[in-house]
Amino acid sequence: MRERLQAASSVYLTSFQGLTVSEANELRGRLIEAGGSMQVVKNRLLMIALQGTDYESLTDQLTGPNAVTYCGEDMIAPLKVLAEFAADHGQPPVKAAVVEGNLLSAQQIERLSKVPAREQLIAEVVGSFAGPVNDLVYTLNALVSDLVYTLQAIVDERGEAEAA
Repeated sequence: MRERLQAASSVYLTSFQGLTVSEANELRGRLIEAGGSMQVVKNRLLMIALQGTDYESLTDQLTGPNAVTYCGEDMIAPLKVLAEFAADHGQPPVKAAVVEGNLLSAQQIERLSKVPAREQLIAEVVGSFAGPVNDLVYTLNALVSDLVYTLQAIVDERGEAEAA
């Protein structure tokens, strides 16, 4: 358990009460797809594993049946899965979270769960750069087209003048 804690970029602590085995398996599968993993733990063992780690601040939250979600590189996707699953199954939201060594409040956890996915954020940033560049290209293209039409009109005018 300690190795998983040390390898994780963030950890979420959720209440595990009232979930059926099939629901727990469904949640585990969705978390794996999102780049996380979930482990149901005994509080006493988790308390020992947390000692001396960046996640030691979670020890105050260890009441009732708990599950720990370990996150890899993407800390948002597993949180979104947990929040969506809790809402769909009438479960309480994430009890506590430590992200990059910081214990988050319930409000911070909720706000973090609403952050767009990494891919969407990248697309928005690229789109914000691409939009003005595309506008510039279209403007320059229009200027060149206007110049070509003007030059063609002059050529046509001169051709008509020579023919007369």
